[in-house]
Amino acid sequence: MWHGFLDESRRGTTYLVVAVFVRPRDLDTIRSGLRRLVKPGQRRVHFKKESDSRRRELVSRLCELGLRAGVWTVRDSDDVRARQLCLSAAATWLQELGVSRLAIESCAHQDVRDRQTLAAVLEKVADPFTYEHLRPAEDPLLWASDALAWCFGAGGDWLRRVQPMVDTVVKLDQCPENAKPGNRPSGR
Repeated sequence: MWHGFLDESRRGTTYLVVAVFVRPRDLDTIRSGLRRLVKPGQRRVHFKKESDSRRRELVSRLCELGLRAGVWTVRDSDDVRARQLCLSAAATWLQELGVSRLAIESCAHQDVRDRQTLAAVLEKVADPFTYEHLRPAEDPLLWASDALAWCFGAGGDWLRRVQPMVDTVVKLDQCPENAKPGNRPSGR
């Protein structure tokens, strides 16, 4: 059983969604470790606003925490369509993985559509996971998915640094049926 934490990023024409997943028994430890990364005066870690040296430090700490993640990407200039494709594919994979709860970083103008997308995926399964939209300050694990999304989208050395945490990468066409689950995470 897992808990998932999902955020998105846009890089040019590529839209991506990253879901970090954690075993329930590890949630408190990982959240505490993430909270220790907040500097005085910060409410949260927002990767885009950090310096490169701070980003390197944060990625090292995320690796040390043993986080696991999946990435879904699509080349599509329409954010609404891209988000729906990625979220649908991610939800299907997370359901198959055994996620029992999913927290999604709230994006007020997208939250209603997210609920519609998730309802369409989860109505087809016997034991659907629960989900909720949260603001980033409400759960530190959303900072981790934010960081991995930023790094994956940036590519190059940033991608190399987060690659050990990524268990699956799904490149979607503009048809959701092309999104097949990749590798499964180990029991880490």
